[in-house]
Amino acid sequence: MKCSHKREKQGIVLRFCGELGHHEAAQCVEYLEKTMILYANDPIILDLSGLTFMDSSGIAVVLGAQRNLLGAGQTFCVIRTPPSAMRIFKAAGIQKRVQFLPDLPTLHLEEEEPVCAGK
Repeated sequence: MKCSHKREKQGIVLRFCGELGHHEAAQCVEYLEKTMILYANDPIILDLSGLTFMDSSGIAVVLGAQRNLLGAGQTFCVIRTPPSAMRIFKAAGIQKRVQFLPDLPTLHLEEEEPVCAGK
């Protein structure tokens, strides 16, 4: 699993590439937590486009990230979810609890705030 992040106008985009299973979940959670602390005032956008495999551990990673970020007053959404991973999220009903977007959220012109859930 490769984890990386990049600053965009909309916020901090974290990208996971590779497999997100039981063995990789702890690494992803640790990376998310460090990024959340480092960028405490920025929206966090999780880009899953690089996933080649995901099991139910991915659900726990995403739900934990949302809980921690929204609890800290940050905004959070998930973008570019591969169809195979989205089937897992839908089967578990997660798409009702987490905001999934096809691409980076658009900005409101006056506020330059992302259209992610939270705050």
